[in-house]
Formats: sequence, structure tokens, C-alpha cells
Amino acid sequence: MNDSAKSFLAATLAFFAVTYLGVRFAFGPAMGMEYASDAMFNQEVTALLGSLISIAFFVYAIGMVGDVDKTARVIALSQIVLVDVYYVINGERGITAAAMSAVILLVGWTLAGKAYSHFSGGGSDEDSSTAAAEEPDPNPYSPPVENATESDSSSFPY
Repeated sequence: MNDSAKSFLAATLAFFAVTYLGVRFAFGPAMGMEYASDAMFNQEVTALLGSLISIAFFVYAIGMVGDVDKTARVIALSQIVLVDVYYVINGERGITAAAMSAVILLVGWTLAGKAYSHFSGGGSDEDSSTAAAEEPDPNPYSPPVENATESDSSSFPY
């Protein structure tokens, strides 16, 4: 299995574990949620499919942003602002459930990013999706020095 497949699978499993367990045991009970009886798939399959789709988008976004951890934070904070904050403001969600959701999202995306970085060969403080930094120019530009040989300090230089 190549590195990109390993990193994709690791990120998917990390995200799935956090979101599935978080929703099933924390967020769901706080919201009083029951699983819809007319759902296309059971709760586990739905969570796994959602994780696969989310991580596919995550990998695409990493290519656009260029930094795994920054991409994970942007996606998590976007979800929190666009869903949790909005639902609290319009009264569809209580603050406790929104806070639980925010924690699940932050932990899920952070662990997905860490798993992706680990299995793609990148570290958390380096950009694992781009090449090494360019070498600095060995001969940097320095402006010419005018009147370097004159020692007349009595006249204004301009």
C-alpha cells in the first residue's frame, strides 16, 4: 500500500472513530437524537461513508492550502461557525450540544490531520504536501557603494 493510501485510510479511521463515538455517546444523547428509521444505511455505515467523503475533501483541500494542520483547523472552524454557531443563534440547538459538537469537530479534524501527516511522511510542524524549501541565493544582491574612496567629510554627500 503506498503512502497516500495509508495516509488517507489512517485519517479516515481517526476521523470516523472520533465522530462516530462522539456523536453516538455524547452529542446524540445531548440532542435527544434517535436514528432515523427510513435512513438509507445503518448508523455505522452512514458514519463511515461520511468520513470517507470528508477525508476525500480534506485531501483535496490540503493540495489547495499546502499545510495539513492548517487545513484541518480551517475545516473544523468552518463547520463550527457555519453549523453550530448558526444553530445556536436561530434556536435550533442548545449551547451544550453545540459545545459538544465543536469539541468533537476539533478533536476529529486534529486527529485526522495528525494521522494523515504521520502516514504521509510529514511532521506536524512541517508542510508535508510540498517539496523542501528552496536554497537561498549564495550571492545576494548588495547595492554598490558610492564614493567609498573619498575621505572628505566636510561636504554633504548629495
